[in-house]
Amino acid sequence: MGENPPVTEQQKELAALAMQEFDRKQFTSCCNVMNKLMAQRGSDPRVVHNKAVADFCLSGSQSTDEFRQSLASVCQMAHVNIESWEGLEDVDHSVLFYNQAVILYHLRQNKAALAILDKLFPFIDPLSSTGDEGLCKKVLLLQVELYLSTYQPEKAMGLLTYIEKNVLNGKIPTEREGSREDSKEGSPGSESSWENWRPMLSVFKMRCLIMMKSMKACKREIKAVMNVQSSNTSVVFLKANFEYLRGNYRKAQKMLGSGPQMYTDKGECLTVMHYNNMGCVYFHLRKHNLGMFYLRKALQENENVVREMRRSTDQNRQHGGDNGSNNKSLSGRPLHCLGMSRHFELMYNMGIQLLHCGKALPAFECLIEAVQIYHINPHLWLRLAECCIMAYRENNEDDRRLSKRQSVIQGSVGSGVHRKLILGPGVNQDKNSVGTPAIPAATLEFASLCLRNALLLLSGVPETMATDQAQNEDKEDGKLGPEAVFVQAPPGNPMRATEVHNLRCSVLCASAYVALCLNDYTMALDYANTLLKQPRISSAQSYLAHMYMGEALVSLDRIADGIQHLNPELVTDVSTTLPDNKPDQDKGNMDKSDKDSDPEFKGAFYPWTPRDQRTARAIMQYNLAAAHAVRGEYDKAWNHLNESSKSIGTPLPAQMYFLKLYLDLIEGRRKMAQFVIKDHFGHVTPNRMEMKTPKPGSNNASWNNE
Repeated sequence: MGENPPVTEQQKELAALAMQEFDRKQFTSCCNVMNKLMAQRGSDPRVVHNKAVADFCLSGSQSTDEFRQSLASVCQMAHVNIESWEGLEDVDHSVLFYNQAVILYHLRQNKAALAILDKLFPFIDPLSSTGDEGLCKKVLLLQVELYLSTYQPEKAMGLLTYIEKNVLNGKIPTEREGSREDSKEGSPGSESSWENWRPMLSVFKMRCLIMMKSMKACKREIKAVMNVQSSNTSVVFLKANFEYLRGNYRKAQKMLGSGPQMYTDKGECLTVMHYNNMGCVYFHLRKHNLGMFYLRKALQENENVVREMRRSTDQNRQHGGDNGSNNKSLSGRPLHCLGMSRHFELMYNMGIQLLHCGKALPAFECLIEAVQIYHINPHLWLRLAECCIMAYRENNEDDRRLSKRQSVIQGSVGSGVHRKLILGPGVNQDKNSVGTPAIPAATLEFASLCLRNALLLLSGVPETMATDQAQNEDKEDGKLGPEAVFVQAPPGNPMRATEVHNLRCSVLCASAYVALCLNDYTMALDYANTLLKQPRISSAQSYLAHMYMGEALVSLDRIADGIQHLNPELVTDVSTTLPDNKPDQDKGNMDKSDKDSDPEFKGAFYPWTPRDQRTARAIMQYNLAAAHAVRGEYDKAWNHLNESSKSIGTPLPAQMYFLKLYLDLIEGRRKMAQFVIKDHFGHVTPNRMEMKTPKPGSNNASWNNE
């Protein structure tokens, strides 16, 4: 690694002794020997590097800052630029690249770590030929882990295949491990045979198959692994994850059990993982409040772990003479514990759970915290927008309350024959916020910004491409090629073509609704029109698209065009499932208990209104009546309103009473108008009604919060 004096026999003996002590984990003795070697060869980058590794291990892997500084000094001495894109120039520098990748991995800078290992991969064969087989194996296994951490299961599976072909077939011989930093998966100890790594390879393969959602292949692999590793915690969690993805939530819950109260040697808190997984299971069991309970426990446990680690760090700093003024210091905690916190993943899950519990504002607070880290996830932006929509309008049942119906009359002025009533502005009064949408708040303006972000993130996938991929996906056991993954969605897996297409439809539908509520009828028309042009949309989305498009056209004074979209005869189905949605491929493989419990968990996660075709047509007919009223065709409006009221059910929404009152007043049916006011707005009794009546707008149809 540079020009240095020849190595003497004494120095070779010291180096061999240091290696021996290091392998025995006698780090104090190793450091003492390395100090002697440093006194003789202090300018040798290899010696400086090994001394830094020994000191780091002696500290219990806690002196991360010092170790990083030592690596930087070694790189400078050896004239190595790890950040250079030119790649590795000398095979002797491989260990520097590997150790730097290990540090970045534990700091959860996975892409940077993977970029370094990609430079190392072409040197795998030269490394094996120079006798550094231990480093070869560690590089390969860490690279597999990084591929999975960056949601690239196909590349990880390809690398596992490479390992099996080249290592298990003897192309890369297995010798004693060198003195290198271990990857997250750890080392198999002093045993040299690659067979000791087979269980780890099996776990990696299971993770790849689960991430690719290749259920049949995963089932075979899990069955083989469970026969020999049934007590392995990783295998148990993977088995539970497998049942979770298949929809066997009771089985997943049973596999998770009561929850382990321990930490792993890889910096993972199994208790946090258990509570989080239980929260996810109960989410799919439609027990959102119970799921929220477990997620709260996961958050509390995660905070306890972080607090304990910080307390330990402060104590170590005090004992080391550091007053703790440098809050950004990484030293004081073991390297594998630096990325232990799962705060933002838990906040993401908690926000989704709260949203389905109907708690829009707490859900918004959780998700707005998670978006700081997962801002490239279009799902998250849609959920934030749904929080804003729910805060604006929780559900359509509010329109049936007496307080809503009474809001049509704000008050009265005058007395006797001169008494006049003051009509209110409508049911959606005082809802719009004042301010800039750039400031996060649960408002419709911010919802509009969130939805634009989601559409922008999805814009890289053309609709036709997504549709073609969706038709060809899942034909071969859910196997997923690299070309089928388009959009990253951390902390979850990358979105497949079908998911991209379905999410785009949901975002467009929400965008049209928000634009209508903000009186931006041109954009609402554009969103609804784009939604109708999507090749695969659900019947419910088509229903809403026609509803929103009709309302936008009426508001733009294109009433004739709007009436065409508000035709009740066009409403034939309002289901939320896709017409060509395929059944689960593994459905035939479910046992009897799975089949018995399966129907319990089907359907929407959030109640959708209208639930049937009759109610949907009635709502559409009301909007048609409002359109005819705006056009001045009062007879048609009256007929459609009467037909609609027969199917809506009682109590009728306030909008229908408003329209009835308007039609009675505009056509001079004074007694009928008085009856409507006395019967439904009984807090005032008019003697004489001479009032200006606002034109009614068509009703915003039911919002699908799913």
